[in-house]
Amino acid sequence: MPSLSLTPATRVTATDGLRFIERDGRTLVVSPGTAGWTVTDDEALVGLLGRLDGGSGTTMGEAETAVPREAVLELFRRGLVALDGVAYATSSARPGELKVLTPRTAHNSYPVLAVFHVHNWCNLACTYCYTIDEEAPPEKIGRELMCKAVDEMVAMPTAFTSFEFHGGEPTMAMPDIEAVTAYARRVYGAAGKKAVFSIQTNGYNLSPRVRDFLADNRFSVRVSLDGTPDMHDEFRVDRGGKGTYRGVVKGIRRLQERGVPVHAVCVVHLGNVDRVTEMYDSMAELGVESIRFLPVFKTGKADDGDWLTGDRYFEAYFGVVRHVAARGRAGEKVVPLANLVAGELGSLRSFRREYMCMRNPCGAGVNMITVDVNGDLYPCEEMIGKPEFVIGNLARTTIRNAVDTSEVVRTLRERHVEEIPECAVCTWKQLCHGGCVHKSYTHFKRLDRESEHCSYYKRIYEELIWLEQSEPGSWDALTAAPGQ
Repeated sequence: MPSLSLTPATRVTATDGLRFIERDGRTLVVSPGTAGWTVTDDEALVGLLGRLDGGSGTTMGEAETAVPREAVLELFRRGLVALDGVAYATSSARPGELKVLTPRTAHNSYPVLAVFHVHNWCNLACTYCYTIDEEAPPEKIGRELMCKAVDEMVAMPTAFTSFEFHGGEPTMAMPDIEAVTAYARRVYGAAGKKAVFSIQTNGYNLSPRVRDFLADNRFSVRVSLDGTPDMHDEFRVDRGGKGTYRGVVKGIRRLQERGVPVHAVCVVHLGNVDRVTEMYDSMAELGVESIRFLPVFKTGKADDGDWLTGDRYFEAYFGVVRHVAARGRAGEKVVPLANLVAGELGSLRSFRREYMCMRNPCGAGVNMITVDVNGDLYPCEEMIGKPEFVIGNLARTTIRNAVDTSEVVRTLRERHVEEIPECAVCTWKQLCHGGCVHKSYTHFKRLDRESEHCSYYKRIYEELIWLEQSEPGSWDALTAAPGQ
């Protein structure tokens, strides 16, 4: 806590428009403007907050007639009250005239994550794929252009860069990936900077050459795997229409034998939403490092029939959350839910926003840049394919110039929840920060709209809080190291 001169005359005021939610004899108090919250059964404390809310405040001396000073200080630390006009809040908060004790979060001026869509072909034919256009001619970035990006990224005023290789199926272009990785290691080593590498792959029948390269270069590997054999094989098929589960699991096990950390990524849609918990258990048994459930993207095309509403996704996903928490509390093996740990739980546990997708502004054009197969630059890899989000072409400009001069990047950086009507009045606005801007745009065709899964966010934060209250230890169980 900062050094404050506390006296009986210190002014105690409530932060922005407190919300009071009662359940089972307890009261959850949330400050929408700061992301502060607490749960209490102390009627005197709730009474004090109720009197402060919407009023002009009181003095520390008066507050101490209702509750102990330490209780007031805890409310201060949790962002529910301000002391002499100073309050804790997220770095993007706009709590009126209060001075915010902004937590130090890595909001960079230039990207630290570069995503390469190395080419646009694949050895599989997954039914809900949103990245492959079968009618498009084959294209690839090529190692020369990727090495140009490496040169530009190492020149950024940042200490490290994470390079991610996506596709199509990126392992079908291993000679290029090998060359670019070796080049990045050389130039970053010469500059005294750090480069780390990851790849998003379907993991299908990975060759010994691929496995050895990923292990030798300490890649983090995300494998697309849809849970159980039957569910995976129904949707993730090869070019002949046959299921690929056995080939993918073989790839996972071979990578693990080489010491490569493998993370599972599972797409949730109408065809499997009722079996998400079963899918989690199946993937957990494979010993993966983490499991990330992603609701199927809404592409804006006519074939969006698999898309899930926010409420439908919440009902399925929170069932998994309860299941994993129960396993962890019982001492059973737990594999973390990666997006929950970094996202929603991370936001509830701290005013810091380490996960760039939970920031305001988000990481698009701020923390990350994406290079498409034709060299087009996008602020975020999810925006690929939408020409209105192109900020330049790597063959004709530099990444730094594109970021500095792009009207798209400027607009994304200026997007703020307080200026989105639905968000401005929401209890949880400083936690979800309006959700993914790209998904909002795809759904509403505008940038100044709430998340297309708004109803999910309105439920998940509150229910996570109540879960920890009713089943203590749930959060620790959900964030346990793999296998613990």
